Amino acid sequence: MGRKPRIHFAGAIYHAYSRGVDRRAIFLDDTDRRAFISVMDRCVRACGAVLHAYCLMTNHFHLAIEVGEVPLSSIMQRLLTAYCNIFNARHDRTGHLFEARHHANICLDDRYLTALIRYIHMNPVRACLVARPRDWPWSSYDARNDSGVDLEGFDPWGPGGLESSLLRKETESLRPLAAIAGDVSSRTGVSVERIRSRDRRTPVVDARMLVAAEAVRIGHPSVRVAEWLRVTPCTMSRYGRQSYAKNDKPDTIFMGK
Repeated sequence: MGRKPRIHFAGAIYHAYSRGVDRRAIFLDDTDRRAFISVMDRCVRACGAVLHAYCLMTNHFHLAIEVGEVPLSSIMQRLLTAYCNIFNARHDRTGHLFEARHHANICLDDRYLTALIRYIHMNPVRACLVARPRDWPWSSYDARNDSGVDLEGFDPWGPGGLESSLLRKETESLRPLAAIAGDVSSRTGVSVERIRSRDRRTPVVDARMLVAAEAVRIGHPSVRVAEWLRVTPCTMSRYGRQSYAKNDKPDTIFMGK
């Protein structure tokens, strides 16, 4: 079975992770770490990407990276291949250094990105390598930009990661999704039930897109909106791109706030 293609669009932000084959060390000393950072910087610049955070551990690394026109898969292939060649030459070895394909989760929400960056920087603390993230020299941690968010219950890889108390507390004061959908329903004639159904007819999809655009605009996390609308995060990403392309302005439509 072929690999499932990953979502790509300019401006997408991912949590990318790769580990050594058989969980072996990919950094044997500081020279290896400096070499990796140098290769990473070159790849990021050459591909027009933006690195929001990184952390090098012993047998793996984490990145929070925003892509441009070049997809993440191409960036990671360049990075892993270039570093593997350097590592193998330096340590007189051959063969694969990294296991299988890199892992990546798309980040659809600014609040989630804030927690993700802190999660990445806290890796060496959780591994008991240092007492504070600022004490680990092989990450992008900057105390001036530390959000200090509580990461209890935050899991960027698990299905419950976006349902942490971090996100739930920040959305309690927002206008309910049901109310937003009710406004859309009254203006479009598409019932809330149909908006939340699997109906793919154009009027229903357009109404669903309006709900998604307004909900995200006022601060609802994209993934939570996707769950309420019963669509996938991929579909939410597509709604965002289509809404932007049409220059939709839902804030001029919604009056009952």
